[in-house]
Amino acid sequence: MDYTVDEVRQELQAIRERVHHGELFDSMGAEIGRLIDQFDYDAPTTVAQLDAATASTLQEKLSDWQTALIAGEPVVVTDQDVLEMMTGLRQTDPELRDRGVFFFVSDGLQNHIFSDNQVVMMTRYLLQDSVLFSHITETNNDGIFFRSFAVFILSMLNYANRTNDFDLFTDDLHEMMIDNLATYIALEHDTRGFVEGKGWAHTFLHVGNMLDDLSNDDAVTRADKIFLLTVLIERIKRLETPLVMGENRRIDSYIVTLVNMNPLYRDYFLKQLKQWRQEMTRQMQPEVEADWHRMYNQQRLLQGLLLREKLPKEIYNYLNEARNFLA
Repeated sequence: MDYTVDEVRQELQAIRERVHHGELFDSMGAEIGRLIDQFDYDAPTTVAQLDAATASTLQEKLSDWQTALIAGEPVVVTDQDVLEMMTGLRQTDPELRDRGVFFFVSDGLQNHIFSDNQVVMMTRYLLQDSVLFSHITETNNDGIFFRSFAVFILSMLNYANRTNDFDLFTDDLHEMMIDNLATYIALEHDTRGFVEGKGWAHTFLHVGNMLDDLSNDDAVTRADKIFLLTVLIERIKRLETPLVMGENRRIDSYIVTLVNMNPLYRDYFLKQLKQWRQEMTRQMQPEVEADWHRMYNQQRLLQGLLLREKLPKEIYNYLNEARNFLA
């Protein structure tokens, strides 16, 4: 079905609301999975880049700011600077996007150079559909960098907010965060890790970072933590290309953190695993490459969980009994 991003978000919002009202729990994964199965992707289109002069000017600013930070000198960044800097995340040039914008935002947050208003402004900017869902409705394309680094920086901004003396985010921003992140995970299908000549894409590693931070966020309800976990699992089940550049380790780490927080998460994930196993036993022998990737993505993720020292014994015992099944 030719769903739009907004239609997928609305469907997920309806599912999330039913979870909050206690109307949906055990069959949540099946409903989310059916939604993901109905989405078709279009052919890629051109991804806009900054013109050479604008990119060069931004690179010079970032270099000057980084030099000042290293020297321990004060750095003043205006709101306009922040907005211009965010546009650099769309670039396929890793020197500007990764080692420029991303490194400076990371260092800037650690050194508290951004005002509270700028933290909120960056969060709202990155949660925009034009950023977080940049070209996500198309097959693999360069839009992956804008949306992937948006998720990565959002995880750092959320950390900055939840470790602040008071919550900077309004209720509507918290809601937008959950709804848009769930929609992003459901639609993301590009599993590329390192892209030759363009640097790291790493969407699902960045998703792991974001979900791990939200799992530690008291502003996120238990229902939403379970909801987001379910969206991620249902997405992973359907990936048709491999996750082989560290994504599984990051996702496993997030899952282990979550299931150790409360028996509710542990018991729910164990139930998910049992449903997952039933689904896999009903699947026919893979005959095409996409099916093989689906099977091995799932096996690598579950086998990786077995290696985690802090995995609850109930989950470990279940996976250990299923070793032959996972082999």
